[in-house]
Amino acid sequence: MWFKKKDKKQAKKQELKQEQTSKTKKPVKTEQPKKVKEENKAEEKRSKGVRPSYRVIYDMSEKVWLIKKDGAKRVIRKVATKAEATKIAKELSENQNLNLTIHKKDGKFQKKS
Repeated sequence: MWFKKKDKKQAKKQELKQEQTSKTKKPVKTEQPKKVKEENKAEEKRSKGVRPSYRVIYDMSEKVWLIKKDGAKRVIRKVATKAEATKIAKELSENQNLNLTIHKKDGKFQKKS
């Protein structure tokens, strides 16, 4: 009979320890992959009221001008000249009531409208 009392006491002590540790433990934060974080940032910008814009960018590897929309993975159009790319992007941005950002060949910001 004496061993039953010890078992009960030990069981109660273990329960108390578990309760205390569960109260003091902080939830563990898991790291999201970088790609997911970038997508979440783009979604947050859209939800905050910041409108995406069209961008005219030069691709040095293919030596063409690209028209892209912020947050999109794919290129809308590839064009040989900057003037033609600017014209197309301007029409798209006016039709959808979005901003237009134009970059220089070296990637620096040139103009926003």
